[in-house]
Amino acid sequence: MKVKLINLIIATMFAFTSVWSSSEGGGVSPQQAVAKLEQGNKDYVSGKKSSADISKQRRENTASKGQTPYAVVLTCSDSRVPPEHIFSAGVGDLFVIRTAGNVVGDFELGSIEYGVEHLGAKVIVVMGHSKCGAVAAAMSDGHVEGKIANIVEEIKPSIANAADAAKAEELNVANSSEKILQSEILSKMVKSNKVVLKQAKYDITTGKVEFLK
Repeated sequence: MKVKLINLIIATMFAFTSVWSSSEGGGVSPQQAVAKLEQGNKDYVSGKKSSADISKQRRENTASKGQTPYAVVLTCSDSRVPPEHIFSAGVGDLFVIRTAGNVVGDFELGSIEYGVEHLGAKVIVVMGHSKCGAVAAAMSDGHVEGKIANIVEEIKPSIANAADAAKAEELNVANSSEKILQSEILSKMVKSNKVVLKQAKYDITTGKVEFLK
């Protein structure tokens, strides 16, 4: 009985989302979603006043009608990497997932699946960044304590052939992207072109995002 009740609650949540997601992904195609991210970053780098909608009306609309983000952004927890600012995005535009080193595990995969399958996001961006502390730790032979060691051990195999930190950061992004494609749901959506998976790297000095693939 308890299991049935839980399933009913989950189904109701998803039904509510679908009702208010008639303009899935903000009503844009995967290509348009990528273009919005690129233009938003150009505006951010240039110092142009952001046109991102963070108004009271926007907050109230997304609260009552639900969210329809056009992109899922998986990136690092680094405080110098603020996705909404980087892409000049407003309330409800991005479904953001942040972990140190932008690593991917089951919780992250589940969150990404929810963002694209139920909220209708059209693009998944895996975004690493310059001077990443997690990658630097994985490159060194220093001792790491606590649960941080799990993050470092996740990164190490993918960057084994890196000649420098910049290359290691890119390899780490590629590894996280491969982990995303291990999800049957996400892999099917990418292969059918319903969703685009992009690899990117953010320069914490210039503010520029470089799309790698």
